[in-house]
Amino acid sequence: MAMVKSAALVLRCQDWSETSQVVLLLARDVGRVRCLAKGSRRPKNPFGGPLDRWTLGEAVFSLRDPNQLAVLVELFETERFEGVRRRLEAFYGASLVTELVIALVPEADLQPEVFDLVVRALSVLADAEPEASRAIAYAFAWRLLALLGYSPEMERCVECGAGLEGGAAADFSPVSGGLVCRRCRPAGDTCRLSARAVEAVRFLAGADWNEIPRVRLSEATGRQIRTALDRRVEELAGKQLSATEYV
Repeated sequence: MAMVKSAALVLRCQDWSETSQVVLLLARDVGRVRCLAKGSRRPKNPFGGPLDRWTLGEAVFSLRDPNQLAVLVELFETERFEGVRRRLEAFYGASLVTELVIALVPEADLQPEVFDLVVRALSVLADAEPEASRAIAYAFAWRLLALLGYSPEMERCVECGAGLEGGAAADFSPVSGGLVCRRCRPAGDTCRLSARAVEAVRFLAGADWNEIPRVRLSEATGRQIRTALDRRVEELAGKQLSATEYV
């Protein structure tokens, strides 16, 4: 039985018994792992109380058979991202961050860049004005796709490579993962993005994180980006997102 010590973020918690919980961790040095936190619901326990999602800390856990739960021995809390617990908009944004990680990142897939991206997004969400939460959540989503090898092609046709007219509306293909020209557009399988939505995705996917909280997405632009994201994730993961409805 190997003991692992790693920076880790609690993604999800579930009561296991009257005294214990099953927690889903995103560990920087291991990836996504499910652990049994024995005794975490007891008044006196090694975790300082019942564990809660979006808690960041230094975790110690044992790795057993991949088909069995790991055992969480210790979690020394370093950050709770209180802003995502106090503000509803940030809460929904953090929920989308969590849902995307669970849907797209395989278990035990070591990707420290993904861990760093998740922590950065939660940190920005916790500190930002509520009106910025939508842009921050969508910025995370497109950047996560890029880290996993699914970077959206937003400059030219993803199929033929032809340049697209700047400052114009365009069609996004969920199957191909980018914009398509009229010649390559598959019938009934695209999301129409306005010029503003195209520019917004480009900016959110590549701008410095310090610039993202300044972005305010309109309902119309946000709806178009949400549709493209929903359909792209469904194409990749075979499941529909639920949190985007509230972001």
